[in-house]
Amino acid sequence: MNSVLGMIIAFDTDNDLREITEHRTVGAVQWGGRYRIIDFMLSNMVNSGIYRVGVLMKDKYQSLIDHIGNAKDWDLSRKNSGVTLLPPYSYSKKASPLVTGEYRGKIDALAGAVDFLQKNRADYVVVADGDIVANVPLDDVIDRHIKSGADLTMVCTKKQKNSPFTTYVELNRKKEAVDIRVGDCNEGKCKHAALGIYVMSRQYLIHMLSDCVTHNCIHFEREFLTRALMDGTVAGYLFNEYAVKIEDTFDYYRSNMDMLDKDVRNEVFKRTRPILTRIKDEAPTYYGDEADVEDCLIADGCRIEGKVKNSVLFRDVVIEKGAEVNNCIIMEGGRILTEASLRHVITDRNVIIRDGRTMMGHENYPITIAKNATV
Repeated sequence: MNSVLGMIIAFDTDNDLREITEHRTVGAVQWGGRYRIIDFMLSNMVNSGIYRVGVLMKDKYQSLIDHIGNAKDWDLSRKNSGVTLLPPYSYSKKASPLVTGEYRGKIDALAGAVDFLQKNRADYVVVADGDIVANVPLDDVIDRHIKSGADLTMVCTKKQKNSPFTTYVELNRKKEAVDIRVGDCNEGKCKHAALGIYVMSRQYLIHMLSDCVTHNCIHFEREFLTRALMDGTVAGYLFNEYAVKIEDTFDYYRSNMDMLDKDVRNEVFKRTRPILTRIKDEAPTYYGDEADVEDCLIADGCRIEGKVKNSVLFRDVVIEKGAEVNNCIIMEGGRILTEASLRHVITDRNVIIRDGRTMMGHENYPITIAKNATV
């Protein structure tokens, strides 16, 4: 799909992931045993034939750069296209007249990349957040957008929860937006939530960015979308398959636990639309004589000698004899030592839980342990 440019917002705006995003953005957070969250949007674009992608960054992006690398694992290491990393201040005021200074939000970030938008003469642009877990057929979204004649098309899902970070949408019978609200579903009248994926023409995006910057608008959902709704037509594309926008720790925990359900995994990981990630070669996982494992997702390179149930283990995790891990997410390099007991706990990378320690959270509020901590 040579006429479409992808723009991924790969920096944090509004979320509550606490310790998990202390050292990285949401898109760079490990997920599902072997992936990073940004893998979903990169894969969605590649699977839809979008091979020109800009990744907008702001801060804490070293982990993201290390993960993407030259993007060959997504077939985006190409001569005339591929991934362009767009850190802050990549474009000076001379190169981009819309740059006003430090990024205050998505509008400033997109305006700072207006030179990139102008040089890539695509007909359409897909602007997407990098915190989405979903296998979305973007090619179908683009086709629907073109046929609808709308100025902007936003991908929507059924409202799943009330959250101050969620953008709620009210659609009419023609699947056109009639109301867009952030953090307020208007007493249930807005029955859908924006997933964070928007399709529009490139010229329309550049025009709207100029208009928003001129009027000192900085919030994409509150101001950009509202102006689009007032001045034109905003269409809604209903995506009814599994989709989670990672806005808080509960979203992260729930989306990982959901993957223990085979039906959900099959809905997200499709053979015809694979979710790609950076390849790392590891030895197979070792299971000791006393290992007791039930209903888990376990990556390569682990050593398990204790009990693990209903959990997600990333690469190079060690569960020693006598240790019990139940309904937990143990990220790469985790060490759960002898007789330790964990329930509803998320450990970031390289966390060590000492002998005999007991930690218990709740499925609605799991305990989160920061990177490199020893407990």
